[in-house]
Amino acid sequence: MNTKIIKFKTPLLFTAFALFSLLTACTSEEDRWTDVKEDPVTEIVTDLDAKRIISFKVTNPGEEQAIYSAVNNLEKTITVYLPSYYQYEYLETAIALPEKTTISPAATELLPVFSKTPVMYTTKAADGTTAVYTVKIIIQQPQLILKELSTATTVYTVNTGASITVKGENFLPSYEITKVFVVDAQGNKKWQMQQYNEGLNIASFYAMYVFGATADSPITLLPDTDYWIMMESYNLSTTMKLPFRITN
Repeated sequence: MNTKIIKFKTPLLFTAFALFSLLTACTSEEDRWTDVKEDPVTEIVTDLDAKRIISFKVTNPGEEQAIYSAVNNLEKTITVYLPSYYQYEYLETAIALPEKTTISPAATELLPVFSKTPVMYTTKAADGTTAVYTVKIIIQQPQLILKELSTATTVYTVNTGASITVKGENFLPSYEITKVFVVDAQGNKKWQMQQYNEGLNIASFYAMYVFGATADSPITLLPDTDYWIMMESYNLSTTMKLPFRITN
């Protein structure tokens, strides 16, 4: 069997066209390519402020249970979140500062919880620069609730020498910080009621109070007049919605 080998010669015109197409394709691809570069990243390195407060904590509960507070060195604030069950009126503090930085008042001074004016600390660095921090004390206490003595149809009445049992929720078990007042329709305090007996436990959210009039402090409440019971317990206060009345 005879085998013939046939050789094809590529025309010059075809070769030139193919080369042109290849070059054109490369050029078009290059034209379509966009080199996207990321924005330059600038790293800013600053020295820590020498007059800053590093940490602020309340040490009344003990070192292991110390309450760490939120220090904002930009806004110059110290926020203390204080659970109400501690019943503190003054706080013992421990303040960490940079080396050679001082603070006034000193950390050894007691911090009042119920200050009528904002408490401020002033720090002073070794170079003489100062910063002033304002303390915010936020007491975490659940809503104070009192159960009404009267009803919508019946007004509760009591003799001036009798006791009143106040029931409710979330008032703290201490006669020193849980107080009951008789107030008028405008909310003015007319009388502070006294505890019924010494050491009565009000942890179960009921307490007995008596009017407790004395010769030096007579009761000036008017009979057959509407009054309301108001309770103050540590940070909160609430007033009953329904009134009661005094009888002779």
